[in-house]
Amino acid sequence: MITAANKSRREKGAMQTLYFNTIQTKEILGIAGDAGLVLLQHYVAIAHQPNPNMEDAHLAAMLDKTTTTVRDLRLKLTKAEWFKRIKVRIKGTSHIMYLVGKEAVQNHHSSAQLAP
Repeated sequence: MITAANKSRREKGAMQTLYFNTIQTKEILGIAGDAGLVLLQHYVAIAHQPNPNMEDAHLAAMLDKTTTTVRDLRLKLTKAEWFKRIKVRIKGTSHIMYLVGKEAVQNHHSSAQLAP
């Protein structure tokens, strides 16, 4: 996946261009089809926002799909390590962290270590 950060001072850190190369696109199409590719592109596009709403019902309404369809696509992408949702509890408050893209999911697995 290729990303480029916007260099303007007003939009510091905003994503400017987001796209998958041909190999990645073919892999995603094989896993989840056209709808899965569109869903993953939405995940990538909104992942940089401070509090992204990546819930199935919200994305289903946005993509004009059923919640069940979006859930099934998300599960396929999760199984293929293109997406991961992690729920954590910090000081009694529940938080959700999203990992989008193969590199993010795989790097999270390899760097997860317990402190001594």
